[in-house]
Amino acid sequence: MKKVILAAVGSTVMISGVATADTLYENGGPDGTNGYSNATSGVFGARRTVLDDFILAEDSTVQDFHWNHLWNSFPPGSGVGLELSFRSDAGGSPGVPIATAVVTGYSEVATGNTYFSRAEAASWVTIEDLDLSAGHYWWEATIVGPENNFWLTTAVQDNECWVNYDDLGGLQSGSSQFGAAADMNFRLTGVPAPGALALIGLAGLAGSRRRRA
Repeated sequence: MKKVILAAVGSTVMISGVATADTLYENGGPDGTNGYSNATSGVFGARRTVLDDFILAEDSTVQDFHWNHLWNSFPPGSGVGLELSFRSDAGGSPGVPIATAVVTGYSEVATGNTYFSRAEAASWVTIEDLDLSAGHYWWEATIVGPENNFWLTTAVQDNECWVNYDDLGGLQSGSSQFGAAADMNFRLTGVPAPGALALIGLAGLAGSRRRRA
């Protein structure tokens, strides 16, 4: 009996391990039209974050987050991390906070492109597996770094992005602050339908038992 259980556990781990990260949601790359101020506490004596919505078609495990941005005067590579959290959707606007991501890795490199005479940076973070049911959500993020940062925008995909500026009116839509609607460029990757992987493992267990019966 112990061999059957160990084989089933090994099967489940193997299935989870070989599952490659898929793109769970993507807003596209920057279009060069705008960049929204995004800076941690202390740069202006206030906290500034940006928010955008995304939709998961099925239950998913979020693992990675990717975006493009500019430093005000520092070169790409100056960032040291990302503060990332998630909110529910409230009829097309950010709802209540539901989870905070635990960041486990950060990478920021120059792309060779420039926007507004500043060098573009492409960044990725990896986070501890975060399970989210299928549905509509918002992320909220700010980069950890030395100065003001600009998150590059792209064309509106779903609802327009929002900002949360302690020194400029708090939580509000991007068009309320800047006079024009936009979306943030970003990509979420991970493993869709983690429950399905567990079911595969259970099916393997059942099959082993039948074969040994």
